[in-house]
Amino acid sequence: MVSLVKLFVIFSMLSLLSCGSVLAQKKAAQTSVSENDEYADVQTLTRLPKTDREMAAVFAVTDRQSCEQLPKGEPFEVRTMTSTLTLRDRLNSKTKVMPSSRASIFSVGLEIDAADRSDLPMLSGGKIAEYLNENCVLVQARMRKDLLDRKLYYFHRPLALTAAYRGSRTSLPFEEVVAANMRQFHGVGLFVEDREKIDAEQLRTLVLAFRNNVMQPGSTRATEQYEFVFVRGHESKLPDRLDHHVFVTAENRQVLYYVAPYAQPSRPSRCSILGRIAITGYDATGVYPKESATRSYKIDARSKYRMSDIEQYCIDNEIDGGFHSNLTKILDAIIARKLRSSGLSATLEP
Repeated sequence: MVSLVKLFVIFSMLSLLSCGSVLAQKKAAQTSVSENDEYADVQTLTRLPKTDREMAAVFAVTDRQSCEQLPKGEPFEVRTMTSTLTLRDRLNSKTKVMPSSRASIFSVGLEIDAADRSDLPMLSGGKIAEYLNENCVLVQARMRKDLLDRKLYYFHRPLALTAAYRGSRTSLPFEEVVAANMRQFHGVGLFVEDREKIDAEQLRTLVLAFRNNVMQPGSTRATEQYEFVFVRGHESKLPDRLDHHVFVTAENRQVLYYVAPYAQPSRPSRCSILGRIAITGYDATGVYPKESATRSYKIDARSKYRMSDIEQYCIDNEIDGGFHSNLTKILDAIIARKLRSSGLSATLEP
């Protein structure tokens, strides 16, 4: 029997996510079905979830859209379009897979504070710290080209691979504690203003949600915190490329950071997001970590914006619905430097 909680989660999301075909919503006078069938499996949304309850509901129904984790031996990026982009694509013999490429949009590093290292198992503690110091995760966007104009657009589910800071240029295996962290990044959908007029250029504002299990210093109890990652794609000067503008919220979505341009990190401090974690759970042997909580994290950002200032910008410019209904407009305004930055802080204590 379906629980009342599960029913509430499902019904509360109907106004936020497009879980069916975009084609069914198109007017026959505008486009033909054959021209737009390529967008049928792309999830969209027209309003961002706002409250903690809405964020939890979004996170629950997008569980199957967590970062697709690439196995060992994959190249860091694939710029050419292929229908076998990932192992999952290669194993999918029942469904036709649209040709795609993938590119890194931001990096995530993890480290353990000295105070928490003393609590690590004697047999594996040094190896855990060494692994985190030598490897990071590259979060990637899957991109497609529309069939008519050959313009690039995003797919809603992100990908992730483990990369060494130095040496190998192919992916490494995921350690379970890192894999568990990356499962907290979910693809919510592509933000669009009008589901009646879907095209490639509209599908360039990617919305991700991630959940932090936050543990305050000196505490052993973790609490949940939900944040966003937004990826806004602009046409690049290079052919067949998008410039990826990445934004990350913080402080329970009250602050928006405009992340520095992506570059392959050479050490943990160079990552787009660097999380300081405490290990909270191990496998049956008690040696290998499986779960962690976030102590703090640092965002490599070029500018910072208070959500209250963004909402005031919407009022001043008569943008009805505010930030949550006009995501693309606001991100484009920030990219164009139409909003004044609120300054930066180096480290965030959740």
